[in-house]
Amino acid sequence: MKKFLKKATTSIIGAGLLSAGVLLSSSNVMASGYQVVLQGSRVTAMGNCAVGFRAGAPSLFFNPGAMAMEQNSSIMLGGNIVSSNVQYLGANSTTIEETDSPLSPPFFAYGIYKVNEKLTVGLGVVTPFGSTVTWGNEWSGRYSLNELSLKAFVIQPTVSYKVSEKFGIGVGLDIATGSVSLERNLPIAQAGGDSNVLLEGSATPAIGFNIGAYYEASDKVSLGISYRSKIDLTVEEGDANFTVPQLGPIQAAFQATKFDATLPLPSVISVGVGIKPIEKLQLALEWNMTGWDAYQELKFEYDAPVLGSTETVSDRHYKNSSVFKFGAEYMATESLALRGGIYYDQTAVEDGYITPETPDANTIGYTLGLGYTVGERFTIDVHYLLVDKAERENVAAPNSGGIDGTFEAGANVFGLGLSYKFGGSSKASE
Repeated sequence: MKKFLKKATTSIIGAGLLSAGVLLSSSNVMASGYQVVLQGSRVTAMGNCAVGFRAGAPSLFFNPGAMAMEQNSSIMLGGNIVSSNVQYLGANSTTIEETDSPLSPPFFAYGIYKVNEKLTVGLGVVTPFGSTVTWGNEWSGRYSLNELSLKAFVIQPTVSYKVSEKFGIGVGLDIATGSVSLERNLPIAQAGGDSNVLLEGSATPAIGFNIGAYYEASDKVSLGISYRSKIDLTVEEGDANFTVPQLGPIQAAFQATKFDATLPLPSVISVGVGIKPIEKLQLALEWNMTGWDAYQELKFEYDAPVLGSTETVSDRHYKNSSVFKFGAEYMATESLALRGGIYYDQTAVEDGYITPETPDANTIGYTLGLGYTVGERFTIDVHYLLVDKAERENVAAPNSGGIDGTFEAGANVFGLGLSYKFGGSSKASE
């Protein structure tokens, strides 16, 4: 029993920081691993493409090299409503269990200012990670996870320089922070049901960088490349609250009240191309690779022994993964833009390492949206994203913290963006 409890406790704490780490995922159904991409309504509607063409204010986040090519200063505010669902079928069960996750509202905000014809500066605030996943305390996997609630945001100050009429470069800082709360049952009976553990912690602000370049080869073809660095996100002195029977031997096994852990937020490299076969049609192709191989294990250090040890390690064995994207935008009128796209996202999680908070699989995303410009400067954008993850069977690897069974996940995302341009030309810069 002691050996089993030690493995279970390691699993719960590992799950807590895993999710806190890019900090991190909108119910883990948006992208590979614990990555989420919802940082612009126009971008989302075009299959999450934004690197190889002028994407407006969201270029600050996706490719700062393109930001200097904008003709106007601008501000943009927007958000998403995410409705996600994960289903689980136990290895020896015929009953399908599922999450009861509330709607989550990740947002984005940008401001870019043209200092002069060459220099543009900007500031972005986004919530690329954050949601709540609720399995409840009666499902068969309650010893792995009951509920996960997390909040995270990234602040990005950025500078972009227009080297020539066709070429721009940019660089920015990524300042990341957030918090996490995670609860799960422990297989120790007490009055009223199982024992449980609650993990809560705030990440120390951490800093990374991003850099991008953008080139317009002609009126019909543009190219872009960007890189976002790895960030090591650390939770120091997070609270570990164990609710166990008031018995000497059991209480003595759970002495820790604090924990420290570090989780890598992986690097991302992106390459994109924009094509305008006709004036009214913008096409985009893009490839991203996320450096998930930085996440091989999750290690925790405690302020006191937990089941006889002040340190636990959970294996993750993530691998690098790619995303392939296509998006299109057609100007039906001078004011109305129609958009659509599709992407294929390879999973970063190897067989045997699926967990209830990261039921990852190869993913296809389908996107739609439109934009309407009022009076040349004010634009309203709306988008819809359908996330479809493949069904995936898991046979838990040793020391992974996972459970055997079959997982299937998906999400519906609705979003809105509002933007206003000022200064420069009143015409759209896209």
